[in-house]
Amino acid sequence: MTKKFYNIEGLIRNGFKLSRNYQALDFHFTKLGDAGVLVLAKSRSVRQLRRLIIPVQKLGPESAKAIAESENLSNLEYLKLYKNKIGDEGVGYFSDSKNMEKLKSLRLAWNEISHKGAQSIANSGNFQSLTSLVLSQNSLGDEGIKVLAESKNLPNLELLDLKKNGITDEGALTFAKSPNFVNLQSIDLTENKLTEKGKEAIAGFLILNLIRKRLSENGEVLDLSKLNLGDMQIKIISEYEGLKDLKKLYLELNYITAVGAGFLAESPHLKNLTLLSLDRNQIGDEGIKQIVQSENFANLETLMVENNVITNEGVQAVAESELMSNLVRLYVEGNAYDDEGWEALRDSEFLQDLEYPVFEREEEEVEEEEEDEEEFEDIEEVEEEDEEEDIDDDEFAQ
Repeated sequence: MTKKFYNIEGLIRNGFKLSRNYQALDFHFTKLGDAGVLVLAKSRSVRQLRRLIIPVQKLGPESAKAIAESENLSNLEYLKLYKNKIGDEGVGYFSDSKNMEKLKSLRLAWNEISHKGAQSIANSGNFQSLTSLVLSQNSLGDEGIKVLAESKNLPNLELLDLKKNGITDEGALTFAKSPNFVNLQSIDLTENKLTEKGKEAIAGFLILNLIRKRLSENGEVLDLSKLNLGDMQIKIISEYEGLKDLKKLYLELNYITAVGAGFLAESPHLKNLTLLSLDRNQIGDEGIKQIVQSENFANLETLMVENNVITNEGVQAVAESELMSNLVRLYVEGNAYDDEGWEALRDSEFLQDLEYPVFEREEEEVEEEEEDEEEFEDIEEVEEEDEEEDIDDDEFAQ
């Protein structure tokens, strides 16, 4: 028998004061228990509630049922019940409820949920708005992730957390082949039983989703900057056939080394690139050599490799590459080259169309030409004066 709970309205008022609005309640420091949740769900004071957090309170399925069936909580967008005991039964109540249709984030970590709970979520048509689903620290196993992979009822999911769920490569590989999660950008499978094979499959799945999401409609621009991408992800990108029309690729602020630069240089799908940005990575001299010596990059007009541990050796390679003859702009600031490297770029026979960087030689040549023209004009003036004097002498003689 559930004991009676008193003063829920006082707790709600205090909660609203702490959150500074009437849309969020966090009972992290208040013990409600199942009795408190049942009373809360009946309160008209929570009709505007958008965020509800009730963690670590041993809540059972009855609390899940009360929340799911409450019309007062039908505006919920964020529900976090971390470390309770709602189990598969409680998940079933959420899955069956029409009051959960506005929910965007459902966080049920550490709640004794098995593959049966995952099946309830997968079968439900009430989670179309869900963008975040956290089921970490449960026991879904391969069977649980497989039923999620087959679901077409989570079309807007962007984040899926299945950390520590007893999942193996079998489940990961199945999920990686799913066509049902085109918007998924993050999946946490840490502390499971995955080998490199499973990890690479999931990484590939996420990268392809990322490409599809960030590729411009005409297929000409792709911005993958500042995403903590490494060489493994770059390999997947370079092998993706959907980039044949790509003209501008932004990869700055990642963790790409010479290995990743090599993958890009060898890609037959990047031949139309006119701009490549690798600013603030770690490609070094070996990486820049592979880039500028690749026939696949012969159409490059803009190359951005600032802050990449490049020395005179790498800069010299750029200067000596006939394949870089189309370069109009070259960004190499923040690297370890000196005057020797700078002079190699300035004197390159292949970088004659560069507009940036601007070399002093251009100004000097213009000044020299102007000086030559001035000297020539002086000579002409002297000749004209001599002619005038000759004419005057002739007239005087007559």
